[in-house]
This record gives sequence, structure tokens and C-alpha cells, in this order.
Amino acid sequence: MPVFSVLTPVYNGASYIERCYASLVDQTFGDWEWVVIDDGSTDRTAEIVRALDDSRIRLVSYQPNRGRGYARCESLAAATGEWMAVWDADDFYFPDRLEKMNRARLEGYDFFCSYSVVVDNQLRVKGIRGFHAPRHGLPRHFVHHTLGCRMELARAIGYDPRLRTGEDATITWSINAAHRGMFCEDALAIYQEDREVSVEKGLATNAAQIIQLADARRRGLLRLPLVSHLGLALRLRSKRVLLLLLRCAPSLYRLTVPVRSYGQTVAGYVLPRSRADYLESMRARYATVSAPERA
Repeated sequence: MPVFSVLTPVYNGASYIERCYASLVDQTFGDWEWVVIDDGSTDRTAEIVRALDDSRIRLVSYQPNRGRGYARCESLAAATGEWMAVWDADDFYFPDRLEKMNRARLEGYDFFCSYSVVVDNQLRVKGIRGFHAPRHGLPRHFVHHTLGCRMELARAIGYDPRLRTGEDATITWSINAAHRGMFCEDALAIYQEDREVSVEKGLATNAAQIIQLADARRRGLLRLPLVSHLGLALRLRSKRVLLLLLRCAPSLYRLTVPVRSYGQTVAGYVLPRSRADYLESMRARYATVSAPERA
């Protein structure tokens, strides 16, 4: 049994999947399996993965495309590791990510998360995404692509297979409500924010969050007081009204990006020189590669 099952759902990611694998083999911790879920791709994604000569790779491929919620469920079903690590195909990860995650595992934590560097499509740094403090009745939470956790915990919380996008709210909102996590105050992931900014994605994510809030309360994953639950539900539905208005002028939606909250980081945190150098090397190699379609 490997320590980590690195889980990568992907749809039409032929231009990215080798880069994703390169980021994984760069890791300083090597006891992992890579579970790739080819979610109905119509390009060469599966062919490229099959050509990689590494016994740690496990590919699940099916038709047609069913969306990210279904693909994440399939990845958990196929995994054999002690912990799962989210490893999205179109993000980057610094080489010591799994090593630091393993320290959390050895110290008895249930889950691990970290800061994330936010970059534009030329991989220029826009900011550092930290952690969201407890608010609106939710516990402290984080960005999904930085998550690693015990496999049985990931399966217990799970993902809604009906959701094509925005499927990560349940696990990021609820995992810290009843489990012990290491919140690593260092950036271990790199997220290309600009590649998927659109009002339509905002609407789909918002709809998924509304569904997951009700489901998490029903399942007892979020034991919010009724007033907190109603307040959060009202905020989500009010945001939906605003997004529907912005649909009439989608270019205005992009103007909201610079004022989005990236969460909190420790005072004075700056990207370490070694991470800036690594990002510069990634920029030299990959800044011109186009983003894949989202599952």
C-alpha cells in the first residue's frame, strides 16, 4: 500500500497531463501512486498517460464526460493509499509538498492544507491565497487543491457525483469541524486563476455550493445553528442574484477578480526565494501552454 494516492481527474488535458506528471516525479517524497481519472476525454489524454513508463500510475478511463464530482468519486474508489492528495491536472505543486504532507500524517493529523500562490496565465504572481477564518458559521477552511487527508475520511465525506463543478465545498467547509488538521503556513501549490474566470463558472459553482450546504446540514457534517445556516444560505442566494445580473454584462465580472479575498496569511509572509526560483523555472518551460477544458 502506498502512503499517498495522488488523485487527478482530467478532461481533455493532453496539453497539461505530462506537466502534471513532471510535477509529481519532482517530489522529494516518492511513496505514492498516481490515480488518473480520464473523465470522457476526446483528445490524447489517456494515450499520453498510458505511454508513461511508471508502475505507480493507475489510469481509469470512461465515456462520456460526467463532470468533476463523478470523477473525484471514481478516484477515491480506485485509490489504495493510506492518504489521498488532491493533485489537479492544470495546477503546479512545489517539490516538497508531499514531504510536508507526510510530516502531518506521521504526527497524527487527519488532514493537511497549505497556502497557494495565485498566478496569471503567464505564471506571474498575483498574490498568496491563505486560509479563511471562521465566518458565517463555517469553521476555518482552505482551498481544495491544497488538501491531503486520511483516505477513510475522504471517503466518508466524499463528493457529490451529480456536480460537474464546484464539488469541493462540502469537504473544505466541513473537514475542520470535527477533525484535526495541519494548516501549513507556506505556499505549496500554484494556481492559475485567470484561466477559468467567467460568470458562467461562477454561477455553476454558486449553484453547487447551495446544494452542498443543504446536504452537509442534512448529513450532520456542518452542525450550524439554524440562524447561521439561514444566514449563509441567504448570502449564497444573494450572490446568485448578483451573478445572474452580471450575466448580462460578463465583462464586468472580470472586474470583480482583483477585489476577491484570498484569505489570511501570517503577517509579513512572502514567497520564499527557493519557491520564487522554482516558479521562474516553470514560467520558462510552461507559461505559453494553453489551459485544458475543465471536467
